[in-house]
Amino acid sequence: MGRRSSYRTSRPRRSRREVDVNIDNGAQEPRNLIKYGGPWAVTLAGGIVVEGLHAIAVTNPVTSSLTSLALAATGYGLTQFMRTLDLRAKVDKQTRILHTVNCATVTAGATLGTVIGLESAATAGAWLLAGTGMSIANNLWSAFGTKGKEGKGEGKWARLESEINLAKHELKEAESNGRGTVIAKVEAKDGATADDFARKLPAMAAALKVGVGRITHHVNDDDVSDITMRVQVADLLKEGVKWPGPSAFGSSFGDTPLPLGRYEDGEDLLVNIPGVLLDPKGLATGNVEHCVAQGTNGAGKTQGNSMLITEAATRSEVSIAILDCAKPDQDYGHVRHAADMWITTEGEVKRFFKQLAGPVIKNRAAYLASKGLARWEPGCGLNFLLIVCEEAADYADGESYAKVLRTIRAAGGWVLTSIQRATHDQMDTTARSNHPAGMAYGLADGAEAAYVLPPEAIEAGAFPGWGNRKPGYLYAAGLGIPQERWHVVARTYYAERDTLAAAVTAGMNVRTPLDEVTREAFGPLWTGRTYFTTPLLAGSSTAAAPAPAPAPAPRPSETAPEQGNAGDQAGLHEDLDDDEEEVEVSEEVIQKETEELLEMLEELLQQDPEPGAYEGLSVEEEITAPADDAPLFELPPPVDENEQFSQEECRAAILNRLHEWFTTGKASFEPKELSDLWLRVALKTPRNWWNRLRSELLESGVIEDSDEYGQYDLVRDPLAENNGE
Repeated sequence: MGRRSSYRTSRPRRSRREVDVNIDNGAQEPRNLIKYGGPWAVTLAGGIVVEGLHAIAVTNPVTSSLTSLALAATGYGLTQFMRTLDLRAKVDKQTRILHTVNCATVTAGATLGTVIGLESAATAGAWLLAGTGMSIANNLWSAFGTKGKEGKGEGKWARLESEINLAKHELKEAESNGRGTVIAKVEAKDGATADDFARKLPAMAAALKVGVGRITHHVNDDDVSDITMRVQVADLLKEGVKWPGPSAFGSSFGDTPLPLGRYEDGEDLLVNIPGVLLDPKGLATGNVEHCVAQGTNGAGKTQGNSMLITEAATRSEVSIAILDCAKPDQDYGHVRHAADMWITTEGEVKRFFKQLAGPVIKNRAAYLASKGLARWEPGCGLNFLLIVCEEAADYADGESYAKVLRTIRAAGGWVLTSIQRATHDQMDTTARSNHPAGMAYGLADGAEAAYVLPPEAIEAGAFPGWGNRKPGYLYAAGLGIPQERWHVVARTYYAERDTLAAAVTAGMNVRTPLDEVTREAFGPLWTGRTYFTTPLLAGSSTAAAPAPAPAPAPRPSETAPEQGNAGDQAGLHEDLDDDEEEVEVSEEVIQKETEELLEMLEELLQQDPEPGAYEGLSVEEEITAPADDAPLFELPPPVDENEQFSQEECRAAILNRLHEWFTTGKASFEPKELSDLWLRVALKTPRNWWNRLRSELLESGVIEDSDEYGQYDLVRDPLAENNGE
């Protein structure tokens, strides 16, 4: 998916954007005659009519006055009527001005001509001169003033009015940005609403011959009648945009936003992960907003996540944890050396979140509070924690995971949850609600974007229903992005895997090591972590870097099996298969063995281990109570008296063992693993004593109930907790 060729698709057919949308398709000659001959007819015939009115009105002063007033009133009414028609027809401003000037000029000329008359050469010449000028001006406007507007702009909008009933939404202005995007201002009038306009967007897209989601709108928060419509008539992202390289190499993670890709109108897609930024570059600063990246398989989520990881890995004051229990090497092997913690099993993931929800967040929050800070800021002394959860459906349902989402924001941490479908059966709904931000990549059903995008984006027209046919395309909301960009389609950058790997390798020279507060809070989970110093590319090694001492023995999943062992195991399986094929089932042997077994059972039933002991016993008869001096049977104590512990000694022994387990990386245990200690307490009921101690350890947070039945997770060092550290 990182190759350029994978982002190319077929070129758009230009003919779709050249369709003639004129609705006047009749003969042009009669209309041209009226258009160009009309002004001259008014000039010539109007003089005759005016002179006739003058001849009639001049005989009586009263008639002359009334005629003049009537002409003036008629002219004013005609001017207002024409203005109303122009507004309803949504005629452009220049044409409305021309019509107003024409009406006013004709009215003034007719009134003056009726009063003065056109008998003299001066008045007749003035009439002809003014009329000729107005006629020429109208002919020039008809020839050149409207050129280029036919079939576009208001003409197309007028056609939409008649087709999909947009009469109550007036088009105020429209302009193109020169990059395939048209921005139009629309005013809702006469009780129309933005919701009415939104319901007409699908029909409008069909009338304008554009794809689903290409027409979106944004409503002014201060004036709901003010609507901004955005039409994307061309896809400028088909060829993709190559990653330009690290945007702020070596700077602090909280200095500037992270560029993720490019919008379809040419603007950069910037995200604000830490909330506070020294230079937001137009983004709104605010709280840390955890994000859900949702998209079908092959939609480009991993490529986008890799881009974020690479950008973060080239900055300081940030530490990265990558959690992937499905295919970590294949997804993030090329950027694995960016991860301070590389976690690939469900057990490790659950332990990570438990440790994070407990001492890590608590200690980081206490440190920030000691500095007088309400949240993480650049230069505070702590690294920002960037946690990428790939294929989160495998583990996004635990209590600790939900607790981390609720509490880590102020302590300086951000969680990116990548999932194919953020439905309730894949992800806890409470946890999903704690992700204020969302990235909606391609989906088989575009309506499912409502799981991760806010209602404002959906109502504005965001609909990522392209599946995996457009890898890298997405809608992004939250993360400091202005709301008017939430419904604009973007596409992540593309880059070769070795390019991203080289950037992460260079960033290892400027990255800040994880702070001591967080390291100590993670405890053995940090000292025994898996991390890498090289990327995983074609022909490279898969071995993990050794963890700092003291480190536990490598898990079997961290080392690749040797070829010899693999061959031996394959041969063993082959031998077993051969043996199974050679076994023959004999019915005679089975029948004989069955008969022998039945005979043995009959012999056992005939034997009585205690002859006569229960003869004559029935439920009606009571059993005789034993004599007072009869011996009583007692269970022997678990250990001899000289090996028993006092309660204080037993408590100390149990805490010491828990301490050893914690320091060596043991994550969970069963109570039976401590039974050799608590059974030695010098009490008649040692189990009750152990239950009280277990409850105490649970309340203090040293241990927690595990997801595995009958087990407990070891979260804190019990001796450190006991000493008040």
